[in-house]
Amino acid sequence: MDGFMKRIHYASGSLLTGDAIADVLLRYAAALASNRTAAEVSAPAVAEAGDVTEVMLVLGPASQILAENAPGIEELVDDEFVAALEGKMAALTSRAGFVTSGTEESDGLDLDLL
Repeated sequence: MDGFMKRIHYASGSLLTGDAIADVLLRYAAALASNRTAAEVSAPAVAEAGDVTEVMLVLGPASQILAENAPGIEELVDDEFVAALEGKMAALTSRAGFVTSGTEESDGLDLDLL
């Protein structure tokens, strides 16, 4: 067991998942909020019976999430899920840059149409 399990409290319920999964979910929720957008996420979790399942979350600017350690349970690890959300966060932060030159000779250019 490398890390802890985490209990994530979300809306009026909670879910149990691995440390890295909880970490990336919280960071993704923060990235979505910073970009004023939302996303539906299907995340791996441990069900009451102890089997691995998926839970659906809607994360966005109004999401209020709390994660706490839940030691004593074998950690759930899903490297593909973590990598996928890391990629989505990277896509949120890679925006087109502002053009600082090249429009000097554009008389009559209507910037409202850009």
